Amino acid sequence: MRTPNLLIPVQIANYVESLPICKLAVSPKCDRVAVMSYSRQLDIYQMSGEILEHESSVQVLEEMSPEYCLLQFSSSSTLLLSSRSTPHIDVFDNMGAYCYDIPLEAHDGIFDVNTAICGIQTVQNNSSASSSNDKFIENLYVLQYSGVFSAFKIGRLSKYKKLWSVQLDIGQTGSFLVLPQYNLLLVSSHHKESTSASPPAGLCSFRMMDMDPYVEPIRISSLDELSGGFFSRLPFSTSFLSYLPRLSLSFDSRLLVSVATSGSLYLFEIPSLSVKFSFHFISGPRPVDACFVDTDEIAVIYDNGYLLRCSVDDLEERMYSMKVKSKKQIDEEPDHKDIYSEHTIMVSPAKREIFLLTADGDNSVLREAAHKRVQLAGQLWFYTFWNSFKKLLGMAMGEPAEQLQMATHMAKFEFALIHSPTRTLQELFNRTLVEHDYTRARELAETYDTIDIDVVLKSEWIDNYSDDFEVHKALIDLGLSLGESSVTWQIRLLHHWRMLEVCRVIEDVDAYMVSRKGSCLDAALTFAHNGDIHSLRRIIESNLGVMKHHQKRILSAIPTCISPTKYEMLMPIIEHGEEKQWQLEEQTDEICRRLNQIAIEHPDVEPLIRNINVGNVENETEFDFVSWIRETLPKIDFECGLTDICVNLLRIAIERGYEELIHDMGSWEPYASFIRICSSVSESITSFQDSTVKSFTDRFSRLAESELIEHAADIVSLIQWKVESTESEEVNYEECLRTAITELMKAKNERTTKVLVAYRSKRPDVIDDHVILEVLLNMTSTGADLMKSLGDLPVDKYSNVTSSLGSLMSRGVKMTFKSIFESMKEPDGARRVLIKLSRSGNCSSVEDWTSLRDDIYDMATGIYGDLITTEEALELVAGEILEDERIGSHPELMDLVLTMNPRELHQNPKKLSIAKSAEVLLAKSDELMSEATQRNDPLLGKSRFFAVAARPVSPKQSKEKLDWLDAIDAALELGCTMMPIAIKLSDHDSLLRDVVQLGSNYKQGKKILSFAKQLNIDTPIATALSYCALAALNSNDAVYLSKYIGEVMKAKGVPVVHQLCMQIMSSPHVPTDMEDVYSCAINNSSEDNLLKTMDAIAESEKRLKERRQVRQMPSEDIPISEDVVGDPMYTPMRFYDARKEISGDMKQKLTFYENYAKKEGIPLMKRIYAHQSSTLALCLSLFEPVEDQENMEISWTNNNKLKRYERGIRFFENKIPLSELVRVPASSIIKEANRGDSSITAIDRIEDYGCDKSRFIGDAEYRTETIIGLAGTENEQIFADALELAQKYGIDEWLLHMASLEYLLDPAYNVSRNDVKQIMKTRKHLSTLRTKQDEFHSRLRTMVLPTLETNEQFLSYTSLFSEQEPEKKVAETIKEIVLKKKTAEAIKMWTDAKYLSSILNSIPDGKLRSFVAPILLIPKVGPKACELSAEFLLDGDETRPPSNPFIIFLLTKSNSEEFLDLVSNKKSRDDEIAYLDRAVLLLENTPKVPESLKEAVRTRAERMHRATVTPEPATPSNGSGFSSYFSNSEDNTGMMKRRKN
Repeated sequence: MRTPNLLIPVQIANYVESLPICKLAVSPKCDRVAVMSYSRQLDIYQMSGEILEHESSVQVLEEMSPEYCLLQFSSSSTLLLSSRSTPHIDVFDNMGAYCYDIPLEAHDGIFDVNTAICGIQTVQNNSSASSSNDKFIENLYVLQYSGVFSAFKIGRLSKYKKLWSVQLDIGQTGSFLVLPQYNLLLVSSHHKESTSASPPAGLCSFRMMDMDPYVEPIRISSLDELSGGFFSRLPFSTSFLSYLPRLSLSFDSRLLVSVATSGSLYLFEIPSLSVKFSFHFISGPRPVDACFVDTDEIAVIYDNGYLLRCSVDDLEERMYSMKVKSKKQIDEEPDHKDIYSEHTIMVSPAKREIFLLTADGDNSVLREAAHKRVQLAGQLWFYTFWNSFKKLLGMAMGEPAEQLQMATHMAKFEFALIHSPTRTLQELFNRTLVEHDYTRARELAETYDTIDIDVVLKSEWIDNYSDDFEVHKALIDLGLSLGESSVTWQIRLLHHWRMLEVCRVIEDVDAYMVSRKGSCLDAALTFAHNGDIHSLRRIIESNLGVMKHHQKRILSAIPTCISPTKYEMLMPIIEHGEEKQWQLEEQTDEICRRLNQIAIEHPDVEPLIRNINVGNVENETEFDFVSWIRETLPKIDFECGLTDICVNLLRIAIERGYEELIHDMGSWEPYASFIRICSSVSESITSFQDSTVKSFTDRFSRLAESELIEHAADIVSLIQWKVESTESEEVNYEECLRTAITELMKAKNERTTKVLVAYRSKRPDVIDDHVILEVLLNMTSTGADLMKSLGDLPVDKYSNVTSSLGSLMSRGVKMTFKSIFESMKEPDGARRVLIKLSRSGNCSSVEDWTSLRDDIYDMATGIYGDLITTEEALELVAGEILEDERIGSHPELMDLVLTMNPRELHQNPKKLSIAKSAEVLLAKSDELMSEATQRNDPLLGKSRFFAVAARPVSPKQSKEKLDWLDAIDAALELGCTMMPIAIKLSDHDSLLRDVVQLGSNYKQGKKILSFAKQLNIDTPIATALSYCALAALNSNDAVYLSKYIGEVMKAKGVPVVHQLCMQIMSSPHVPTDMEDVYSCAINNSSEDNLLKTMDAIAESEKRLKERRQVRQMPSEDIPISEDVVGDPMYTPMRFYDARKEISGDMKQKLTFYENYAKKEGIPLMKRIYAHQSSTLALCLSLFEPVEDQENMEISWTNNNKLKRYERGIRFFENKIPLSELVRVPASSIIKEANRGDSSITAIDRIEDYGCDKSRFIGDAEYRTETIIGLAGTENEQIFADALELAQKYGIDEWLLHMASLEYLLDPAYNVSRNDVKQIMKTRKHLSTLRTKQDEFHSRLRTMVLPTLETNEQFLSYTSLFSEQEPEKKVAETIKEIVLKKKTAEAIKMWTDAKYLSSILNSIPDGKLRSFVAPILLIPKVGPKACELSAEFLLDGDETRPPSNPFIIFLLTKSNSEEFLDLVSNKKSRDDEIAYLDRAVLLLENTPKVPESLKEAVRTRAERMHRATVTPEPATPSNGSGFSSYFSNSEDNTGMMKRRKN
């Protein structure tokens, strides 16, 4: 025992720590006892009568304060609850297996008595009995010392569910009791002992409810009354509190008894809680505990170990009489025998049952721990300090280090478990009989008149003498010897004698005791049912006169699994042409003689004699043995599946003269052979006869190879029998047999020919060359497997295939027999073989390629000589060599098959000709070029390589190829995006023009000129420069236009130059001297265009004269600036951005403007200088009033910041001195201008939100998108502006509310859940959006759902839907799944059918049954997921057993046809029959299953069995209840349990 915790209140410590340190629990059924030791070892015992058998032992987690732990069985006896001091509750099953733990609130992992558990109670969960969806069997109530009262639902496999937890606010508590019938909660609170205490003994009452606040006080003690002050909590305080540590309710729920920790006893009336009796302890033996033992009996145990048991009426008198007695007086009283140790626990789990756990040992330890806590703590602390000081001193002196430990006090206790039940006289008497204590039973019978001694004597006689046949025979002889016995008794005794003589042989007394109760025929049928042929024959021979009219009934009663050779003598026989019903000879004995004599002497007892002979069964008509045989054969096959017995029965019948059964033998022998080979379960003689040849071969094809080989001859014979039994005049039986055998061989010889070889050796007449060829063509094996298979067969005619196969194997080429065989018939097939051979060479050196070339050449000249030329074969090899990645570094590989030297005098036959070699190389170059996709593609380099390689054998074609590759490279380098093959096939002139127009390619004159030459353009220089000049003209690039014109002017007769000059003359720009342009236009004009050219020249001169010397620059030629361009004179270096410096094009325009244009137009100046200096442009703009006074629109720049800055300066120009204004930052001016202007509207503020105001006003589509976009914000001002603008421009406010809701729900914007709720409430989103429910729901599904990420977001999303929508209906189901399966993802469950199916597969059937209906409501995903789950759960796997058929039915949309189709499609016929039979039984025992489903499954099962004849079983003759040979109903499914082989 460790050092006491002095912070524990005295009243709690004095009671808890004085109890035995071993915990006891007894199940309410009194069948199990649980004991928890101080070291936390849990032992479970099973109680059988008065015997305890140890069942299991479990080591529970270590506990620092085990005395404050509780141990208790649940009300159903199925669970065992063990509390910890931390606090937790560990839940075990009644065998001691750990299930789970329940953590309570306010647990920090350390012991605090206020949070420790002081009481546990379980009651039956009534909702589980009324609803199949509730998986919890009990409600658990838990009370902590601090007054926290919690409720849970608990189960074994379903774990627990917390219901609620409340603070009772009555201070510290001690125990409680829940009374469901009154909705009443009684709680013991800590109180001061007083006669005027209210409520009495501190017993508070509460009303329990199913809703918040769950408990409501009725009568409680105030906290001021309960508080004993600070000093009451000190361990040495004289202020003492008391409480009721245990409440015991009477079995009729009318009284409640309890003993306080102070020793006072209280008896309350229920439910008024008025005190019926109270006993206040002052001195003498102190009561410790009290409980009800019976309806009117109470047991009280005292601190001295005395157990007082008395009625409720005598309680007061007995309590006060005990008060004045000393221990010595108690010990001396002879009646007081119930005295135990001073520390005893009393448990009364059931009526009239008391269990006591006593502790004998050093009781002073417990007394000190409870009542001398300060003294014990001081001693242990002093010992700890002294021992630690000695160890530390020793370590300082050099001794080995030792771990310091707290001092503990050791004590030894011996525990004893006592069972003290109350038993009635009848219970005691029955127990003596069960224990075979007949002496004690006779004493009880002699003592009490209510017990009949004949019962004792009869039981003793049965127990001692009933197994002796001699005793039974003596009794019969005695009965028959009494002359005064009636005729009826004589007949009955003779019948007993008859049964005794039969059963004595087998020495079975039980059989005799049973058979003598029925008739002689019943006994014979019983022996037949039990397969006791010896006894059956004996009873028939001795009573043949009785049995001869019931031959069919007797034979039918014999089990079908009994070999007919054993009961052959009971069958009829034909001898010398006459049928003899019985082969047995009657053996007349004394019994039959005496019965006949009685019948003669007393004719009136003939009915009685007939009754003991055959009962009420009428004699059979004439026995048709042949018909019986034909009826019995299917019965034998169905019940036990032993077809050999059927054949044996037929053979015996034929041997006994019934030759008309020879025809039946012709069907049953093949059928038996078929069953023996295939071990078929579902097959019957009817289906066997009706089956087709194809079904035969299909069934044989499912056999293993070893089985097929073993039964080769029988299988061929069976197929031959089936073919010959097919009734058709037009059928060629030999052809049908060959076809069937071929199909079977093809199915079983796909990889090897073992089966084929075996069958050929057995039946060479059937397995001919045609069958062998068909099988070989169907084989999938290749390489060595195929070669081995061919070696086992006579395939000399296919020597070419073998030779080809050898060559292919040497190269690692794997081809089937069919591929090789067919390649020898057509050129394409031969070519495919050679291609595979060439591609599978895996050559790494010149020698490898040489060997491959030679092999292919040999095959082309050999086996494929008539199908393919050597040139084609070499071309295939050449193609593979050119595909080799190493060809660039090893060009010598090409010399193996290509002639690369045009001067070779002799042509190598294993090489291609010069022309063909060039063709192959250039074709490969073309192929690679066409496959290239972009610049720097490696394929272009390989194409060039092969083009260069072809130069020695074809110089001209090689040069053309290289020129084209150069042109393609140039086009791609100039930015052409066309594929190389498209560049080659395009029009050259158009290609040149398009390339020049790409970007600034016109500035790269040299590259364009070179590109034109590569394209072989006529007059490439003039054409290329003209296209460049045209591009410069179109780009208003005067610099490059002037540069190219000087070169182009020299051309003559070039159409493109004429086109250039005409465009220059019509252009408003004059880049150079126009006289040169005029003359160039005339020199390059054709005769047809000369007049038109002159007119253009005149028009150009006229326009130039009108312009005079000052030119007008169109404002549309100047683009509006988008940037803030810093002026290098005024902008600091840290702000200056050289990248925004004026472009070359704008420099030209600015130069032109300064040299030629008018200077009066400030708007044009602002527009131009905005590209050079925003400062200068702003200065020019401020010289004049704003252009648009009404809207304050500014046109010289598109930069919002500059526009707003100008407006700000204009706003403050008359309010702030200029010297101050120039020093104010631009941002401050813009901000203050908007704030100070009360006329600023929502339209004005849109620029502050980053919108383009001008586009907003002019573009309706942009305006609508902007207003809706502004609604997606948390800022209320922006949302209000959006609403204002929407109203102004006629935009539906519904769209704004939807946009705002989408923004709030989008996880990307990270708006907190509380903010979302507040904003939605403030803006009244839902009330607006639900005016268009369909559109609202559609937007939620399309816009909100794809953005969700977490389960919490998805559940919040579903709450937005109306009650009729599937999201709302399924939300609770998904929420429950997510709460139970922490890893489940709600969004994937809604969108992914496979994922949802995997979740459903992991849910137990009990819960899945309630989930299916909501899950099916999920659009598209739900039905698909249920379909996948139905397919999986039909069979299950090693981790998930198959589901109940009703669950599968629900998953198939509660459609019986779909359910049956699923079973049919997923299971074989045999498995389907077995499944349906099992489903019929399961559905009958499953609640709430529709009758339509039961009927559909039952009908389907019967239809599957319809092909099988099932004779009706024989009925017992007189209803005596004899069971059939198969006592279990499952044994009648012998057909489903047919043995293999």
